[in-house]
Formats: sequence, C-alpha cells, structure tokens
Amino acid sequence: MTKNARRILIFLSGAALIGGLTYANREALLHRAFERAVDKGIGRDVVASLDPKDIHVGFCGTGSPLPSRDRASACTAVWVGGKLFIFDAGEGAGETLSLMGLPLGKTEGVFLTHLHSDHFEGLGPLALQRWAGASAATPLPLFGPAGTNQIAQGLMLAYGPDSKFRMAHHGPKVVPPSGFGYVAKEIAPGVVYDAAGIRITAFPVHHDPVTPAFGYRLDWQGKSVTISGDTAKSDTLAHMAKGTDLLVHEVLNRDMVQSMADAAARHGQPNRAKIFRDIQGYHASPVEAGEVAAKAGAKMLAFTHIVPSVPKAMTGLVIAGADHAYKGPIRAMRDGDMLSINGKDAPAYRNLLD
Repeated sequence: MTKNARRILIFLSGAALIGGLTYANREALLHRAFERAVDKGIGRDVVASLDPKDIHVGFCGTGSPLPSRDRASACTAVWVGGKLFIFDAGEGAGETLSLMGLPLGKTEGVFLTHLHSDHFEGLGPLALQRWAGASAATPLPLFGPAGTNQIAQGLMLAYGPDSKFRMAHHGPKVVPPSGFGYVAKEIAPGVVYDAAGIRITAFPVHHDPVTPAFGYRLDWQGKSVTISGDTAKSDTLAHMAKGTDLLVHEVLNRDMVQSMADAAARHGQPNRAKIFRDIQGYHASPVEAGEVAAKAGAKMLAFTHIVPSVPKAMTGLVIAGADHAYKGPIRAMRDGDMLSINGKDAPAYRNLLD
C-alpha cells in the first residue's frame, strides 16, 4: 500500500468514525440545536435594532383573498415613537407580526381601511396574542368605518368561551380579564389619532360598492407614510399623499386577472370567472398606482395587497408598467419586509423573516 493510499484510508476511517458518533448522538445534537434556536428566538429584540428617530413600516400581510402560501392577507404595521400602529389585520397577520418580532403589547390601535373580510379576519388571533402573549390589561383599540363595532362584538362573542378557558388555565396575572376583547371606535374622514406628536388622518378612497373605505396618512416629526387601503385610482389619495416619504399602494394586474377569468370560463366555472372580472374595477393597476405616486410627489412607492398572488420570481410581472408612470424607487413587498424612513434618504430595506 502506498503512502497516499494509507492517508486516504486513515482519513476515510476517521470520517466514518465521526459520522457514526454523530449519528449515534443525533438526538442530543438536535436537542441542543433546538435549545439554541429557542433561546435566540425568545431573546430576540427587533426594536433594539430600530433607530428611534425613524418611522419603521412593516409588511405583515401583502396578499389578497386569493390563496397564497407565501403571503398573509392585508396588514401593514408602523413602529414609531415607541408605539405600534397596525393597519388592517387579515388572516395570518397576527402570526406574521409575531414572527417578525414586533411587540404586540405596544399596539396603540388597529385601523381598518374597510370591512372586506380579508382586512379583518385576523383580528381574533391578533388580539389573543396581544392579550395572552403580552398580558395586556386593556382591550385592543380598534378604529374603522361604520360596522366596526359589530365586528368587535361578534369576535368577542365568538372568542368568549376560549377566553374563559385561558383565564382559568393561566390565571388573571398572565391573562388579565380586563384585557380581553376590543374597544371599537367608528370613525369619519379627518384626524383619528393625535398624540405624542403622531398624527393619523383618515381619508375616503374609491372601493365601491364597499363604502366607506379609507386610506390613512401617518405624520411624525416631518416624516410620513401614506397607506392606500383598497382603492381604484384616487385623486383624493394623490392629494393626501402629497410629499409623503412612502406611499404604500395596493395593486392588481388586470391582464393577469383577466387570464384567470378566461381560464375559469373555459373550465366551466362561470361564477368564479365573474368574480375575477368584477374585482378589476375597484382596484388600481400598476400604471395607475404609479400615476398617483407621481402626482403626489411621493419619495417611494411600495406595492402590497398584490393581485394575483404569485411566487416572488414572478412579482415583477404583476407590477409591470408602474415605472413608466413613476420614476422614483418602486418595490413589490413581501411578508416580513420593513422599510425605515429617516426623512432624508430613500427608505432603508430589510426583511425580518429572512
């Protein structure tokens, strides 16, 4: 046997021995890996990494009612001045917010743009996680159009039995009885929140036959973010977003949705085809959203409520043409994304789930 052959044999024998020992101890190794991951996850402090002088806009739901494995339904969160403001809470929003590490116990309020179910059906889990996870002592403040109180009362009725089980199991220190449920406030256009220098203004948008439907603008220390809600092209939105640092706008690609309508019709699904045709009229195309951003002089355009829901690699197809109308920075958002506004530079990007 040559010298090189002996070295190879020794190396292979050692590798086999190490592999065997690793396999024999795989459960212990996996357990240690799990403990490290748990420690890192529970000890994670996202807020500590956020500049307190900035407005931080988190995307906790960039999808739509169309099914998607990658996107929760509508939810945008704003961390500013040590407070968390949540705009819409669609299915999966609470879970995504928790995975992002945003502190639900600091939630100042949830602001509903309108009462389509994909914008509020995540309220139950969100309120529960805030209550039980952060031992909230007061109900979740909920702002929205006429009908918001009915939703709050319905959810409290639905979650009533569950709340009693949790209080009995964990005790009033962990889940204070006073923290269950919601305090609903039905709003009209105008300033709906004004405290600690943070001002939130609601304004009407076009989402007929859903009315009223609102967009929101948040201003703080000379910086701002404007959230469109669901809307067709809106001059009011362009006016309210004047000079905003970030315009968060919904988007629907009509050509792609029409292809879905045609496919449904070909496969004998006329009702589904009609829905795909109907929704094209009360959402904005990428070009229309770009025109609104340009008219507003927005410093950045961020797309959410992306229709149709497609894999990340195909998102560019959905927003195609926006850059023909708007020459500023454009980004199609995905769940977990965060944009941080300092009022001087383009918003800084990171993803809290990567």
